[in-house]
Amino acid sequence: MRPILILGLVALLIPSAAAAAAPPRVMEIGLFLTDITDLDERAETFTADFDVIARWQDPARAFIPAPGEEVPRLYVAAAAEAKLEEGWRPSVVATNAVSLGDERMLRLLVRPDGTVTLRLEIVRVLRAPLDFRTFPFDRQVLPIHLESYLWDSDELTLEPESVFTGFDPSFGMAEWEVVDLSIEHRVHERVQEQQHYDQLSFLVSIERRAGYYLWKIMLPMVIIVMLSWIVFWMSDERLARRAGVSSTGMLTVIAYQFVVSGSLPRFPYLTVMDHFTIASVVVIASTMLVNLAGSRLDPAANLRLDRICRGAFPAAFALVIAYVLTRSGG
Repeated sequence: MRPILILGLVALLIPSAAAAAAPPRVMEIGLFLTDITDLDERAETFTADFDVIARWQDPARAFIPAPGEEVPRLYVAAAAEAKLEEGWRPSVVATNAVSLGDERMLRLLVRPDGTVTLRLEIVRVLRAPLDFRTFPFDRQVLPIHLESYLWDSDELTLEPESVFTGFDPSFGMAEWEVVDLSIEHRVHERVQEQQHYDQLSFLVSIERRAGYYLWKIMLPMVIIVMLSWIVFWMSDERLARRAGVSSTGMLTVIAYQFVVSGSLPRFPYLTVMDHFTIASVVVIASTMLVNLAGSRLDPAANLRLDRICRGAFPAAFALVIAYVLTRSGG
């Protein structure tokens, strides 16, 4: 009796062990970016329009083609959605999506061996952590994280489909240029579930076109700073008039700073533009200190001080700006 019982337990355990050791399903995903319609820098979100191709093996969908039947079997629109519900599906979503957006199923292909190829067109508002330290010469990475919300890494493995993956070079944004689209694979742990899930990240690298800030913000600020040096040719004027020129320049530079910062989030660090603005304010404030010091000197000494500052201030300002831009890579 005991040998029969042992054999029965072994028979029960062998199928369980085989099921536990079954390899995970493999799903290939490719993403083709067709457009980025909006990038909200304050909210750190962007709206992306992209096509997705997904391919996996589902033995339950295998079939023997009928004589004269066209293979693979093609389903579109509502028929594709209905057919997808009949078998196993990967249930992959964009995990950094802010809203659901629009999704259109273009087609579903099923081959006799059970290979399923799904093609989707998706529009999503996605969240992206942005770093503005080198603003306005910054380069940002906009991620699209794809991950199954049902099947963990023991049940589903995601692999990139590199042939389909890419972006349309004809589209562009007024302030940004798309320079690259790369793929990153990792195993992501969901803390709330303490489970690991395969994740494919399609990383869209964009570079800011800094021309607007160079010509419409930074260049006018440089001219304003240079105009504040007029006081060094006003040696015979009173302190009030010389200080008026400097204070007007300082207020104008600060006004430019408010205009620029109004389009950015409230981050705790300084950008290249901030360093540039601070340097401009410091230079103008220094002219005010020179005005004050000169007012306490006799006219001859004040004139000598002004002559020194006529060369010293432009040289110092040029060095500071060169240092700021060099550190930023601008």
